[in-house]
Amino acid sequence: MNNKYLNPSGKLYTCNASGLHKVNFEADRLLITRAGNEIRDTETVRDLSPSPDLFRTALQEWKNKLDEEEWWPLYEKRFLKELEWETRVKALREVYKRLIAGKNVVLICFCPDHRYCHRKLVGEFFNKYGVEVQELNPIKVEQIKLF
Repeated sequence: MNNKYLNPSGKLYTCNASGLHKVNFEADRLLITRAGNEIRDTETVRDLSPSPDLFRTALQEWKNKLDEEEWWPLYEKRFLKELEWETRVKALREVYKRLIAGKNVVLICFCPDHRYCHRKLVGEFFNKYGVEVQELNPIKVEQIKLF
């Protein structure tokens, strides 16, 4: 396989909407959300968002009832399985084509904590193809649980 396919020259970033001010470089901005407000100067790619069922389950059954350590593995397993769907694979290929063409790509969503967000999983998908992903607005301090 040609080396450019294993180590594309474009860079891949993830970011939440509140960290977009840190994108001070040329990049394709892809909003990979299921719902929410549109963001100026972004392209919406719903095929890289969780399915409506997973989105609903995460919001209504997991996030407010379980700790991250409990719900995140459930979410991660289901979302990674969804990334195998034909529509998802097609969208992942389109991102990869941009990276091979030398374009920088920022995957954007609204989750405040990248550690428990599908944007992290989408970004990490590309690791096996020689792409390192960088979160532009990382959580730096662990929130203390009082109870």
